[in-house]
Amino acid sequence: MEPQTPSKTKLSIMGLLQSHRILKICLIFTAIVLVSAGSFYGYSKMREGKPYFTVVVDCGSTGTRVNVYEWRLTGGGNGDLPSLLHSYPDDPAKSHLRNSGCHYHCMQTEPGLDKFVGNSSGVSASLEPLIRWAEGLVPQDRHVDTPVFVLATAGLRRLPQEDAKRLLEDVENVIKKHSFMWRRSWIRVLNGREEAHYGWIALNYKMRRLNSPSRLPTLGLLDLGGSSLQIAMEASDTRKDNHLLPSRIGSKEHQLMAYSLPSFGLNKAFDRTVSMLTQVNSVGNETGSEVRHPCLSSRFVGNHSCGSCSTPYSLLHLVGDPNWERCKIVAKAAAMNTSFRDWSEPSVDSSCRRNSPTDGKNVLNIHISTSRGVQYHALSGFFAVYNMLNLTTKANLTNIWGKAR
Repeated sequence: MEPQTPSKTKLSIMGLLQSHRILKICLIFTAIVLVSAGSFYGYSKMREGKPYFTVVVDCGSTGTRVNVYEWRLTGGGNGDLPSLLHSYPDDPAKSHLRNSGCHYHCMQTEPGLDKFVGNSSGVSASLEPLIRWAEGLVPQDRHVDTPVFVLATAGLRRLPQEDAKRLLEDVENVIKKHSFMWRRSWIRVLNGREEAHYGWIALNYKMRRLNSPSRLPTLGLLDLGGSSLQIAMEASDTRKDNHLLPSRIGSKEHQLMAYSLPSFGLNKAFDRTVSMLTQVNSVGNETGSEVRHPCLSSRFVGNHSCGSCSTPYSLLHLVGDPNWERCKIVAKAAAMNTSFRDWSEPSVDSSCRRNSPTDGKNVLNIHISTSRGVQYHALSGFFAVYNMLNLTTKANLTNIWGKAR
C-alpha cells in the first residue's frame, strides 16, 4: 500500500467521517506550541518580538498531517503566553499540494501510519512530502532552531505496543535525516486525556480566555473525534478525582477535568451501525458481504472494513437503502453502544436512557462539579454535522433531526 499525495481528497459520507478531524488538529496542536515553547527554548533565553517556528506532524487514524506555526513572545491578548502569528497551511489557494476536497486548511497523506506496520518505505513516503513542504515554509537559516513534533493519536493507540514502537522508530529514522531540531521524546503517542487537555488549552487560547485581562471564565470542550470523544472543563473544586488534571498555563494554575471516551468517536459509531446491520440484513455475494444501510443515500455504494463486527470481514460492501425511521433507531443504538437485542426491537417510547443490564463500562455516565453557567464549545465531528446540515446556532435536537431527514 502506498500513500496518496498530500491532500484531503474526498467528502462522501465516508469522507465526512474523516475530514471532521482536521479542524480539531489545527486547534489541538496550537496547544503543543503553547505548552512546549518554554520547555525547549526557555522563555528567559528568548527575545521578545523575534518570530519562532514550530512544526507539528499529526499521525491520525485516517491520515498524516503537518502544520507549521509562527509565533513570538509579545503578551498579546493572552497575558504572558506566546502570540501565534500564523498557522500554515493558511490559504488553500497557495498550495498545489492541497485538493479542493479538503474542507479545512490541511496538508495530508493517506492512509494513516497504522497501516504501515513493518513497512518503513510506506512510513517514509507518508512523511517525506510533508516535512519537505514544512522546510519550504521555514526560512533556511531557522531550520536548526525549529523543533518538529510528531504526535500520534487514536490510530497508533489502537495498535499493540510493539507495533506502535516499531512505527515510531521508522518515523524517527525519517525525521533525523532532515535539518529541523528534534528529540526522541518529541516523537510519541498521545493518550486520550492528553488529547482532551491540549484541546481545552487550544480552545481557550483561541477564544482569549487564558490569562485574560477581562477575567472571562474558561470554556468547556466537547470534541467528537473519529475514534473517541474528548471532554474537558475547569473544575469548581479540587477534590480528589482520577480525572482531575492540574495544569499550569503561563502564570496561572488550572484544575481541569479531562475525559477521553474511546467508544464514542464518529467513525467508531458508524462502524457499530454497520456491525449491528450485519446481524440482520447482510447477504453473501460474489465480492464479499453486502450490507444495506438505512442512513446512506440510494446513490451510495462503497466498501467498508468493519472493525466492530463479531466475525470480522476483510471487506463489506455497503449499499445505501434510505429509511429514516430505521436510521434513527440504529443511530441512537450506536450512540448508546447498545447490543443487537436492545436496538433491533425497540420500545415505542425508547429514549436515550440505556436499559441494558450489562456492566456499562463503555457508557457515558459522568457526574462532575463545574462552575455554574459554564459554556461548552462543540468541535470536530459536531462542527462537521453542523456545517453539512447548514444549521443555525440556535438549532435544537428537533431541528437537527429535521435537517438530517
